[in-house]
Amino acid sequence: MLTHLLFTDLAGYLRKVSIAVEKEPELLSGIQTIIDGSSVFGMESVEKSDLLLKPVRNKPLEINRYVPGKHFISGLYTSNSERYSRDPRYVVEKLVWYMEEQGLEARVGAEIEFYVVRDVKTSITYQNQKLEINTVNGGDYPASSLWYVKTYDHSTLSQIELFVSKVFDQLIANDIVFSKVHRENGPKGQVEVSTQASNPIETCDIIQMFKYVARVVGASEGFKPIFLAKPFPDDYGSGMHIHVSLWRGGSNIFVDGDENSDEALYFIGGLLEHARSLAAFTNPTVNSYRRLVEGFEAPVYLSWGYGNRTTAIRIPLQNKSRIEYRPPDPTSNPYLSIPAIVLAGLDGIRKKISPGDPISDDLFRGRYGKNLNTLPRSLDEALDELESDNDYLKPVFTKDLIESYIELKKRESKSFRTIPSPADYLFYLEL
Repeated sequence: MLTHLLFTDLAGYLRKVSIAVEKEPELLSGIQTIIDGSSVFGMESVEKSDLLLKPVRNKPLEINRYVPGKHFISGLYTSNSERYSRDPRYVVEKLVWYMEEQGLEARVGAEIEFYVVRDVKTSITYQNQKLEINTVNGGDYPASSLWYVKTYDHSTLSQIELFVSKVFDQLIANDIVFSKVHRENGPKGQVEVSTQASNPIETCDIIQMFKYVARVVGASEGFKPIFLAKPFPDDYGSGMHIHVSLWRGGSNIFVDGDENSDEALYFIGGLLEHARSLAAFTNPTVNSYRRLVEGFEAPVYLSWGYGNRTTAIRIPLQNKSRIEYRPPDPTSNPYLSIPAIVLAGLDGIRKKISPGDPISDDLFRGRYGKNLNTLPRSLDEALDELESDNDYLKPVFTKDLIESYIELKKRESKSFRTIPSPADYLFYLEL
């Protein structure tokens, strides 16, 4: 039978290697293969490129209706069978170990926004640029804007809901249950799914498995999920809001009675202190910064508030036991962005960084935001911030990984700057 080993590269792409196994694997220690690390973004040079790939998540993902065989979330190892320092999955593992040493536990959830279309066709040559997105025809949603897993009424489902339900059928069969799924504001077919709060390793794995299953099911059913931060020029962008709470000895340290604790406020202070360098991980593509523009309901300003969805950090009024970090988008590599978010908050607790006063103004439409610092305006700006502000990451991120990531992303940004877009011809041709 085929066994599929899934791993994530430094840029966030999910990779797959399929190997033949004579009988159904029972012991993960018996499954491994060699890969060429020089063929993977941000990994090894060709003269020392051999890396081992082994499963690191015990429970396999099975979607036999679409892809026969067992899928295992896997990790990268050196030829000496030591964990490979640039393996993003290893970063989140180290985060959990680091926190355990301090008697702490993080519980993390994610809200993943994305669009569902029929097809995307692209072409870029010297003389031709083509982008054709075929959206789903007809009404995409029922009258109600909210529906929950396991309570679909199949007699009233729209085409996108049917697709989403098929994705969740596969996930539920693998005991992967999301807390909520609902339509989002984007009228061209935007959906949001919310994971249950779990340890950072599990949440990161679920994000990657969800995107993989959505693409596999979509390819079979005639749909294509789009996880770009800004897929349409005249529609809402897609975020991936991260919810975090910290626990010690079974108690949530973000609450003190009915109010937030000092630790919660210091955690927010750390996030605001490091938000500009965090953006290199939470908003890691050129496209990310097409979403982070004032006036498009994106969290541009470095701010926090109670129940305020226009701020970068929100504490839900109904549940002050967690904080919501709103800048990230679905192109981020969760194995890097989630550890970076938690480490920024922990740095705030360690240094007792005050977040300042909460904001109750509407930063999307008001003028108050003019007095606030902002997130970076470009990927280059975010990478420059990461180069100068990364000490808070050092308990988990190696210097080698940070430098490799910055080099990889700077090459990406430079290559994008050389490609003109149709907008250049639309606005500048007559100059």
